[in-house]
Amino acid sequence: MAQIEEENRRKSKNDPARKSLRVDLTPMVDLGFLLLTFFILTTTLSEPTVARLIMPKESGVKTPVKENATITLMLKRNDLIDYYEGSAPKQQFIEHCSFGNLRSVIQQKQHKVGQVLGDRKETVIIISPGNESTYKNFVDALDEIQINDVRHYFVTDAIQ
Repeated sequence: MAQIEEENRRKSKNDPARKSLRVDLTPMVDLGFLLLTFFILTTTLSEPTVARLIMPKESGVKTPVKENATITLMLKRNDLIDYYEGSAPKQQFIEHCSFGNLRSVIQQKQHKVGQVLGDRKETVIIISPGNESTYKNFVDALDEIQINDVRHYFVTDAIQ
């Protein structure tokens, strides 16, 4: 407990006695540090979120997709992306963008699919990470897919 130390001081005999109080705050400081330690140790920091990626087993069955609802992203080196609409590469229709522009490319495709099919959630994205792309590029592409709420996407290594 805090202790109060009293000390009688008189300047002269005619002055009434003045008491000087000194409160020992050491226990309060100890309590403050205990509370601080308690809250630091019991607080849950932000938990890392994990993107779910379920890869199917190899099979000979091909998944049918609508060509006009599909966009294929080919991840390249230096954070570049080659993309084209559809699932079959046509050399004259390949376009280029960076990860800074990927969101707008996906949103434009979703808008086109919404106009053609009536539901923008029918958009299908095929991701083809190249040998020169990095894991960070792949995760960034998956992040953009999650941000734009694309329900159907595939990962393949067949297109290069």
